[in-house]
Amino acid sequence: MADTKRGVSMPDDIAPDPVQSAIWEELAPEGNNGFTEQDVPNLRLLCFWHAVAKQAQEAIAKGDGHINIFDRIGTKPYKAKDGSSVPLVRKNPALSVLKEATAQIRALSDLLGISPRCRAASPVPQQPRSANAKLLTMVLTDREAKARKAAGA
Repeated sequence: MADTKRGVSMPDDIAPDPVQSAIWEELAPEGNNGFTEQDVPNLRLLCFWHAVAKQAQEAIAKGDGHINIFDRIGTKPYKAKDGSSVPLVRKNPALSVLKEATAQIRALSDLLGISPRCRAASPVPQQPRSANAKLLTMVLTDREAKARKAAGA
């Protein structure tokens, strides 16, 4: 019986990381995933940026489940009207990391053709069901090719 396995396998260095390996399994399951060896560097990067995004989200949540957009870095040199200290805050640096990670994830997903936008732009052609449907598909495809040739494309 012939080996029907197609696509790429998970690299050994991705497997130990739970986040990266879960992303890899989701995108490129063993057996028939449709990716080639040329896709492996971009798949690696996609898994990496997903792990970075997860770490940034955890840093923003700080384990208590509440999103902490600002980090307290001290107190201002004056008091509020009620006499209490006024906190000095800065934007959590993890927000910038998360923003960069999501931009990279989006770009790599587009590059690999796995983003919703790419899937919508190139729907999977359906197989004709009858002999007449096959003939019609062939005729329409031939007409499109002739029209492109006539237009100089």
